[in-house]
Amino acid sequence: MSFSSPIRRRPLIALAVLLSLGSTAVQAQKVADIKKAGVLRVGAQVAQVPWGFSDKSGKLTGYDIEFAELLAKDLGVKPEFTPVTVANRTAALLTGQVDVLAAVVTILADRQKVVLFSRPYSYLDTVLIGKASLPEMKSYAELKGLRIGVPRGSVQDTAVTQVNSGAVIQRFDDDAAAVQALLSGQVDLAGAASTQLGSIGQVAGAGKYGIKLVVSRGYQGAAVRPGEREWAGYINDFISRKLASGELDTLYKKWVGLDLGRDLPASGETAAALPNFVAK
Repeated sequence: MSFSSPIRRRPLIALAVLLSLGSTAVQAQKVADIKKAGVLRVGAQVAQVPWGFSDKSGKLTGYDIEFAELLAKDLGVKPEFTPVTVANRTAALLTGQVDVLAAVVTILADRQKVVLFSRPYSYLDTVLIGKASLPEMKSYAELKGLRIGVPRGSVQDTAVTQVNSGAVIQRFDDDAAAVQALLSGQVDLAGAASTQLGSIGQVAGAGKYGIKLVVSRGYQGAAVRPGEREWAGYINDFISRKLASGELDTLYKKWVGLDLGRDLPASGETAAALPNFVAK
């Protein structure tokens, strides 16, 4: 496994131009191309426990990391990881800097129009986390006047923006920055995966923060460039085989502490793979 330098930020206008061209600026690759190169270039989040992070020895690990390592092994190549954030991961993929995203990419309708998703290989609940002294909430109406930190373009960003709750929304480049804003008192609530609560407890102390509102349950898929259906098909077959063998369930339980199950949507391209929004 190797680790490449972080993706440089690309101006938003550059991404807009690329999307307007239908992502044809990068030639669609085939599985044979990856095998010939001997390397699988993976875009992954590297500061997102338990999906991708560095352990005490400095080794990059986590559910997405081990998933990508299994995929590379299946291909007979070595994995090479490039750090990406929520803000720049799509650009990293569409401009050809990586071959695939295994970066906690929740399948959304807007994203389905831009990238080609594999069938889901994980799920997570998106929640709003706040101090223990803040009461639990049952609806978006209770968010009025509160400051909410969210990763830009994330599920939680979409959810709290669309409901027009009267909350003050502050956007950050990734989950880690949104959580840090919560810990520093810059925001009252942070939109994050439910798995972030454990990490927050390790930093701030157990019981000082809690889940205040469950936003949705979303499914994550590996993302490749549009037109790369052979490559997406290979990943779909790989996921199906690892689900059937129980390897992905074991991996998910190891990192997330939950059963993955085998009733995940069979495709990442249909409405069945879209988030199930819980809060109203």
